[in-house]
Amino acid sequence: MTDYDKIRQRIEKRMKKREEVVQHAVAYVLVNAMMWGIYVFSGGAAEGSFPWPMFVTFGWGIGMVSHYLEYYNKYGMGAERREDQIEREVEREMERRGYYEKAKNDDRVRLELTEDGEIEEVYDEGSGERKRRE
Repeated sequence: MTDYDKIRQRIEKRMKKREEVVQHAVAYVLVNAMMWGIYVFSGGAAEGSFPWPMFVTFGWGIGMVSHYLEYYNKYGMGAERREDQIEREVEREMERRGYYEKAKNDDRVRLELTEDGEIEEVYDEGSGERKRRE
C-alpha cells in the first residue's frame, strides 16, 4: 500500500465518521420535532399534561453529544490539540533525559541584507558576533 493510499484511507475514514455525526444529528432533530409535534397537536400542551417528549429529547441528546465529542476527539481539533500536547511532553522528557537541547532563541538563523545588496544567512549568538553560513 502506497503512502497515497494510506492517506486517502485515513481521510475517507474521517469523512465517513463526519457523515455519521451529521446523519445522527438530522435524525435527532426530525424525530424530536415529530415527538414534540405529536405532543402539541394532540392537545397535551393545551391541557397542561406532562411533557413526555422531554425524555426522548434529553436521553437522546446525551447520546448525540457523546457521539459528537467522540468525533471531535478522534478526528477534529481535539485530536490535533492532543497530538500537540503529546509532542510537547515528549520533547520535555527528552530534554530531561539529556537526549537533546531545545534550540534557544538567540541561536536562530536570520536573513540580512549586506552592504553590497546581497542576502546572507546570519547566526545570532549570545555574544552578538556574526558568522556567515558556509
